[in-house]
Amino acid sequence: MKAYKYLVPVIALGFATTGCNMNEEPKSAASVEMVFSSEKGIETYATSFYNALPSPADAMKLDATSDYGAKNSIGGMEVGAYTVNSSTSWSWGTLRNINFFLENNTSAAIPERVRNNYNGQARMWRAYFYIDKLIQYGEVPWIDKVFNSPEDPDLYKGRDTRDVIIKNIIEDLDYAIENITEKNATANANYINVWTAYLLKSRICLFEGTWRKYHANDELDFARTGCTEYTPNQLFQLAADAAKAVMENGPYSLYTGKAYANGRGAYRELFISDAAVKQEVMLGIQCDITLRKGEANWWYNSSTYGPHLSMTRKFAKSYLNIDGTPYNEFNADGTYKDFVSETTDRDTRLNQTIRACDYTRKNGQGAYEPTSANFTGHSMTGYQFTKYVMDDVACDDGAKNENDIPFMRYAEILLNYAEAKAEMGTMSDDDWANTIGALRKRAGITGGTAQTGTLTTKPTQAEPYIASYYPGVTDPVILEVRRDRSIELCLEGFRIKDLKRWGQIDLFTSDPWEGVFIPSLNTALDMNGDGVDDVCFYDTEAAPDGLASIGLYIGTAKNNKINVVSVNGGYLMKNNTGEGRSWPERQYLYPIPEVVRQLNPNLSQNPGW
Repeated sequence: MKAYKYLVPVIALGFATTGCNMNEEPKSAASVEMVFSSEKGIETYATSFYNALPSPADAMKLDATSDYGAKNSIGGMEVGAYTVNSSTSWSWGTLRNINFFLENNTSAAIPERVRNNYNGQARMWRAYFYIDKLIQYGEVPWIDKVFNSPEDPDLYKGRDTRDVIIKNIIEDLDYAIENITEKNATANANYINVWTAYLLKSRICLFEGTWRKYHANDELDFARTGCTEYTPNQLFQLAADAAKAVMENGPYSLYTGKAYANGRGAYRELFISDAAVKQEVMLGIQCDITLRKGEANWWYNSSTYGPHLSMTRKFAKSYLNIDGTPYNEFNADGTYKDFVSETTDRDTRLNQTIRACDYTRKNGQGAYEPTSANFTGHSMTGYQFTKYVMDDVACDDGAKNENDIPFMRYAEILLNYAEAKAEMGTMSDDDWANTIGALRKRAGITGGTAQTGTLTTKPTQAEPYIASYYPGVTDPVILEVRRDRSIELCLEGFRIKDLKRWGQIDLFTSDPWEGVFIPSLNTALDMNGDGVDDVCFYDTEAAPDGLASIGLYIGTAKNNKINVVSVNGGYLMKNNTGEGRSWPERQYLYPIPEVVRQLNPNLSQNPGW
C-alpha cells in the first residue's frame, strides 16, 4: 500500500501563520533550535513546503474554469461579478514559513552543502509561491524576511514592480538549480529535484515573456509600467535554456511504453497509473485508497457530484487526424460526421481524453464493455472526459481513486521549449522534431502537411482552423505549438493561465459550448456504434414510449440547460449554461482585497477595479 506524502503540517513545528499575519512569533524557541540543529530536522521542516501543492482531491480539477470545459453552472468570476470583496487568496503564511526556514537554517553543526541543498529547495518553493501571486494579482510586495515586530515598516510597504519580482524569482531558481543536490528522478516522483527547479524556471519565464509581449498595448497598462528590465525575447531565451538543460541532461523522457487500445495508451497511462510513471512525471501528487483522497471518478462521472465538466465541440475539432491532416467535421455531401466517424483515426490523445467510440470500461461484473458518454446523467456535450478516470464503475460513487496525479511532467518541458523558440522565431526543424513531433508521434500521428507540420518539419503556412481559433496570431509555428500545448496539457491546470498570458481570455466567453452531432430527435440512437442504444434526445412533453431510461429532454422548459442547434442533416448538442459568461479586461488580474488595502493603504489597486 502506498504511503501518502506531504502531510507534515508546519504548525507541528511551531511556525505556522495564516491569512495576512506575517509577524507571528514561533511558539517555542527550544523546538526551533532542535529542528535547525540536525539534518533530519531541516529535512522534516522542508517536507512542509509540499503543502503548497493542490490536494489529491483538487489536483485533477484545475481546469474547472476553461474555454473548452462546458459545465452545469458558472460562478461569480465567470460572469464578471468578481469584486474587491470576493478574493480569498491573499494569504502569506506559506511565504513566512519559507522565509523563517531560510533565516534559521544556519547551524554550523550541519554541513554547508546540506544546508544549501535545503535552502535551494526553500527558494524554489518561494519562486512557486510568488509566480502564483504574480499571475493572480500582478505586482505585489516582495518579502524575503520574517517580520518579528509589528513596528517593522516593511509590513506596510507598497507593491514592487514586475521586474523586481521576476528578477528575485529568477535569482531564487538559479540558486535552487546551483544548490539542490538531487539529480535523479525521485522515488514515485514524490519530491522535487534540480530538474523541477529548471522546469519551474522555464514555465515562469515563458509566462512572463508572453505576458509582456501580448499585453504590451492593453488599455489597462498591464505590461508597460514596471516591465522594462527584461524584454520578452530575453525571457523566452531563459525559458528555452532552462528547458533545454532538462532535455539534454535530465533523467526524463516521454513515456511510450503502452500501445493504444480502447481509450488507453501511453498518454493516458500517465494519469491512471497507480504509481507515478517517473520516466516522465517529474513531480506527482500521490493518492492513497486507504486515506480516500482521490475522487476523479466521482467528480467526472457522478450524476450528483461535480460540475459535469465536458469537452466542447470547438476544442474537439482542434485534434488532427491520425495522418496529421486537419480534421474536417463534414462528410462529402456536406452533412456532419457522426460520433463514430468523428472519433476514428484521430490523434489518439482525443480518445484518451474523452469517451470516444472505442472506449471500454469495467462493468459491475468486472468485464470490459463498450461505454458511451452518460448523456442522461452527466455529459453536457457528449464529449465526456476520461483523462484521470479509472475505467471501472466501482470507483464512481465516492473518493475511491488510487491513481497518482502528475503535477509536473517532461512533456511540459518540450512544450515550453517549443513555444519559447517559436516566439523568438528561432525554431528549427530539429527543434520541432524533438518537441511537437515527438509528442505527436506518441499520439499515433504518422505525418502532416505544410500547414500542420510533419513529425520532422515545422509548418510553413497557417492552418485555417487553428488560425481562427487564436485570432490575431499569424505565425504558423506559434499556432501549431498552441494546438499541441492545449491538447497535451488538457485538464492539467494551464488553460486559463495560458489564455491570460496570451491576452485571449475572451476565448472563454466565445466558445459556444456545443457538443456532438445528433442525426435525429425522438428516436433511440447508438452513439458509439456498439449495437446498443445510448440516448434519445426528445423535444416532446415526455420521452417516446420505452425510451424513458435513455431519454434526454432538449427543450427550454423548467430552465433546462441542454438544447440543440439545427444544422445540415440534424442537430448539434448545445449547453446553454455558459450564455452568461463574461470576463471584463480588468479580470486579467484579481483585485487587491479591500480589507487588505484598509490595513495597508500603501497597496495600490489593480487597474479597472
